[in-house]
Amino acid sequence: MKIFLCLLLMVVLFVPAFCQSNDTIKGMDMGATTQNATKSVVANPAKMSMGEEKMDMVHPFFTHMGLPDAVGHYALRLSGVATRDEGHTRGDFGFHLETGLTDRIGLHIRNDRVSHNAHTEIMLQYTALRSRDGMSGFSPFAEVEIPTHKDERHTYGLFGFSTMWSSHILELNQSVEYSPREEALEGSLSIVGKVNQHLFPVVEFILAAAKDVKPHNSIIGGLKYRINKYTVFGAGYQVPVTRAKEFGRQVLLQTDFEW
Repeated sequence: MKIFLCLLLMVVLFVPAFCQSNDTIKGMDMGATTQNATKSVVANPAKMSMGEEKMDMVHPFFTHMGLPDAVGHYALRLSGVATRDEGHTRGDFGFHLETGLTDRIGLHIRNDRVSHNAHTEIMLQYTALRSRDGMSGFSPFAEVEIPTHKDERHTYGLFGFSTMWSSHILELNQSVEYSPREEALEGSLSIVGKVNQHLFPVVEFILAAAKDVKPHNSIIGGLKYRINKYTVFGAGYQVPVTRAKEFGRQVLLQTDFEW
């Protein structure tokens, strides 16, 4: 828990400051910025767009990206989850679709465990700060959790922020969100490394806390393998790291599609 909070604090403090120092030059309008970016790409054909750069790295298992995807780029994560608890194993599945609606606004639709979770999330994410290469930044977001089980009638509104920092071999994504109605806080931090063009180790920390409820925190370790430009396959193992446990352990199988 202490390690998770320290890492989360480092990301939250470092990334916004980094992006603010590398964001659009003060006094320059968006049109000029876009024109200069276009000229840069034309002058250097080898330079990849933000969407192409993001596709070079893989997505983590559950943490959403700290910045919206590029306009016209879609990423779909389909998960199979086997949960072991008190001698019983139950299966479930999940999905996470994300895309860019505009240059700075992204859409996320997801439910990580469809049979277990009574709500599906719909989130709009806004890029408030972004580095010049478009690969690091800070994004506040607003989210609505709509009921998708017939015996659930409550709709929840949440708000939060996410950050992203990346290099050619490492990418960090962080997300924190708060539900006023539930008085609940959820967060996650993912670290994705790049061994080569195909192999990517993944570590994720998941945080969940609410008023008068003990925190349920867990850690995920796994590997993802890029099959081709459009498809990635991953396998992970998730275990609780707090005394309060929602489950004993989970095995994750995930296929990512990008286009």
